[in-house]
Amino acid sequence: MGETIVKVTQFAVASSGLLKVIQIGAGVGVIIYSSEKKIGAGIHILAPDSGPKPPNNPCMYANSAIPFILEEIRKKGVRSGFSIAIAGGSSLMGNSGVTNIGPKIVGAVKSELAKNGLNIKLDKTGGTAIRTMILDIDAGKIAIT
Repeated sequence: MGETIVKVTQFAVASSGLLKVIQIGAGVGVIIYSSEKKIGAGIHILAPDSGPKPPNNPCMYANSAIPFILEEIRKKGVRSGFSIAIAGGSSLMGNSGVTNIGPKIVGAVKSELAKNGLNIKLDKTGGTAIRTMILDIDAGKIAIT
């Protein structure tokens, strides 16, 4: 069984094996899965908003990453019936100022998913943990550790 690894500010679309979004701290990992087509997409977002200009890397910001990954999975013929999981948004340096960006990224991701009519089925955000998301595409199971 093959593995597809998604690191910070990256994305991947896979149709078999394991799709892993790794080392999710303050950022937010998102997995979108179609059980009908057996296709999964993962993205690791690091900031809430890119501002008015289009970003060089759309995977970095929630406001550009969600539309981007939806377009990528739609290129594979998936139009609806998504299962959505999110993880991350940890407060790694306590609750002070700039170091507590995690909740802002979580809020931005949730807002973008809602704008696109997508409901989150699995949400493990907040706290202080570094997480990994694993989608077993063949079995249709998502785990967050």
